[in-house]
Amino acid sequence: MTASGLLNAIFDLVNSLVEIYLANVISPFLVLHEKLYKALNTILRTVLDDHSSQIPDWFTANAITYFRTLLLIPCIFLINSGHTVLPSLIILSVDFGDFLDGVVARFWMEQKEIEAVAQAADAESKDKLNMQNSWIVDQRNKNYGGFIDAVCDKVFVVPCWICLLASVPDAGHVRILQYVVLWALILTEAASGSIRFKVYYTSNGVSAPAVKGLDFSSSAVKADHIGKAKQTFEMFGTAFFVLSPFRYFGLLLLAAAVPLAYESVRRKISKRVIYCDGSTETIDHETLKFWKQAKGLGSKLIVGITSDNKDMIANASACESVDCVLVNAPAKLSISFLKSHGIDYVVCGVGNSESVVSSELSAAKRCLVIVDDNTCKPMECKAAAKSE
Repeated sequence: MTASGLLNAIFDLVNSLVEIYLANVISPFLVLHEKLYKALNTILRTVLDDHSSQIPDWFTANAITYFRTLLLIPCIFLINSGHTVLPSLIILSVDFGDFLDGVVARFWMEQKEIEAVAQAADAESKDKLNMQNSWIVDQRNKNYGGFIDAVCDKVFVVPCWICLLASVPDAGHVRILQYVVLWALILTEAASGSIRFKVYYTSNGVSAPAVKGLDFSSSAVKADHIGKAKQTFEMFGTAFFVLSPFRYFGLLLLAAAVPLAYESVRRKISKRVIYCDGSTETIDHETLKFWKQAKGLGSKLIVGITSDNKDMIANASACESVDCVLVNAPAKLSISFLKSHGIDYVVCGVGNSESVVSSELSAAKRCLVIVDDNTCKPMECKAAAKSE
């Protein structure tokens, strides 16, 4: 066995063990987690709705995120000064702040929707210039809250772990395990943060369509649920790890977060190759939007041109969402074509799916059709459709 084959076998084994852990440990935990946080969300949202007129404009989700991140300074100072209870309470309050900013974000989102309706009605009666943002600016503005929230979580907790490394030599038993757990979390969260920066600043301006009727992942736990469980284990584990009497319990929680941090990074970097037919004479905003949506469904987009038309090739190559252009691509796609080029899925529009995709592809659910409401679904096999 080659070195690369051995490495792949090891990762396959690790992925299988992590999946067993997710299905048998994390999945039951998430049931209780969801019930608790749903009840807490209802209480906080009721308070916000009842006092909506008294809530100042500066009390936003981003303001809460920035404030809880600044709590890193007193937390590090107190840990280095030998305190345990106060930094532990600060860490727990930061975790609560992470939940609170999500509730506040949803509250202000609904308030803005109400204001937008009123402003639209008022704008109809006025003749004034209207400045419109580009797709990329709009998408970054929309995603900024979630991006900065996730980054600030890491900005707070990673320095805390680095600081706690200094306390390991005086911790007694299982020192090596403590080093391994803390360094594993530091490295994985640093990698996760780097990936988030890349995704945010390379966004193409169009959100990926919602996939219906097909789940790319066969995991028992969804990606957002993994993030919630990981955050809980990391924050509570760190809070208990600071307290000497509960240090080993905190270590247990932090160790439970390591597979979740690994799985979170693995899913972010998983490869999925998408293919689109790009044989069109003109490139308009609809074509660009379609390619951007297709790229959002995977990590790499290949656009096929059924001829060697230089204008078509240049148009496709000029789009930042397109990674490769396949010249003289076949007009009808087959399973063997996908395998030979490492393509996972073909993405088509409503009008051209049957002319591009063979029946074997649709039967294998390897063709996704983007419909008008920003959703996509597997193309139905003709034989199955007729039998129904």
